[in-house]
Amino acid sequence: MKPITLLNKYLKNKSNDKVASIAVFTDSITLVYESEQKWIIDSVDISSVSQWAESIKTLIEKHQLSGSQIKLVLGHGLYQSLLIEKPEVTREELPTALPFLVKDLVNESPMELVADGFPAPLKDRLQVFVANRKQVEQLIQCCADVSCELVSVSAEEVVWGQFTSSSLSQLILHRRHHAGLQLTAFKQQSMCFQRQLRGFSVPLIEGEGNALQLDSLALELQRSLDFLSAQLRDNPITQLVVSCDGEQDALLAQELSQRLSVSVSAVTPAHPVLESNGARIAWAALGEFGDTGINFYSDSLKPQKQYLSLRNVVMGWGIAIVLMGTVAGWYSWQNYVEQEKLSAEQARLADKRAELDRAKAVLAKHVPSPLKVELAGTLEQDLAAKQATLKAIEMHDDSLKVGYAGMLQQLSDAASSDISVSRIHATGKALDLEGLARNPDAVPSWLRAFKDYPSLVERRFQLMSLGRNKQNIVTFRLIADRTAQQETKE
Repeated sequence: MKPITLLNKYLKNKSNDKVASIAVFTDSITLVYESEQKWIIDSVDISSVSQWAESIKTLIEKHQLSGSQIKLVLGHGLYQSLLIEKPEVTREELPTALPFLVKDLVNESPMELVADGFPAPLKDRLQVFVANRKQVEQLIQCCADVSCELVSVSAEEVVWGQFTSSSLSQLILHRRHHAGLQLTAFKQQSMCFQRQLRGFSVPLIEGEGNALQLDSLALELQRSLDFLSAQLRDNPITQLVVSCDGEQDALLAQELSQRLSVSVSAVTPAHPVLESNGARIAWAALGEFGDTGINFYSDSLKPQKQYLSLRNVVMGWGIAIVLMGTVAGWYSWQNYVEQEKLSAEQARLADKRAELDRAKAVLAKHVPSPLKVELAGTLEQDLAAKQATLKAIEMHDDSLKVGYAGMLQQLSDAASSDISVSRIHATGKALDLEGLARNPDAVPSWLRAFKDYPSLVERRFQLMSLGRNKQNIVTFRLIADRTAQQETKE
């Protein structure tokens, strides 16, 4: 097998959106699907159930439907219809519980059955359909063998509801080739009644005595209508629909209309190509039924995914090898990039070391002589001494150049009879005073008089202390604010 073929087998595209329907009967298999806005119908006659697999394979391959989704519908005779009391189970639990709930009504063991159902429109009961489990599994395998995805498995009586109105109650008289007459009633497309009519020869409107046979048929139909009228009081049967193979449906509807109390009409298929009941049943199975439909293909019948299958193991190993190869390649590339960066940094380090060695060699050639070092120290000491002298000079005020005559003259003019100054110390703008006072209040009064003398008004005092001497005379001491003086200089 070529590698590309093997890859296509394992990576098969399952996105095919084509949907086909297959109606399975005891004597035929009918296929219906839509292609390019045209409905294609094909049928194969069979003689036994053993020919199902070959017939389905033939139809799928002939129309190239491999990989499509398939909806199956079982024909009359391949299942049983029952009415039971509604059980206290959820809708999801019905497929599991129903085989055991109907075990007394059927001949097979619950393990040999598949079942589904829906609430019956008549009374508070459950409409149940049961089929043979082996036959359903056989059909499931048939679809798997042709690589098709099975979606649902329904029943003939249920899908006939597609030909009825969603708002009315109607009765369908139908018959497929080589089968008997069937009567099925629907309330808003939900099946509520079905029975088989026996003792009628076909065709119904040909041959001798057809009028008598139609009268008998009309009588049976009227009995069913009367029964259903009593049951469906809120929505009684208003129309009979006729769909019988081998009959002129329009003519049969006309004859029955003259004999019944409700209107009768021939079925109107959605597409003209749906000529036979087998094709109509298969087409109807493509519709969505919601809560009024059934599906024998329960979760218990669906194939379980084998995560440890050969295919998954091979794919897993393949993916692991690819991932490991990718990671190894990425790390090899990262290692190569880092090695290149390391080589570049090592080259730069070698260049810097060479520059450092050259700088050390040049520095070693510039060793200062002891004489120059001693001379530099002497110059630094001389410079420091001169800077100290300059700083001391800056501490003196320019007023030193002209003396303190003006300040002393104004101090004399500001003399008070209550103050006797015994010591005056002036440095720059700083002025310290000491003396005697007649009383403590005399000192502040004397200082307030300084505001009238220019040389005294700028004087600021940081500390004023008052006391008494041994003669109990008040002494005072005024210390200048040298901090303000320093800030003024700066």
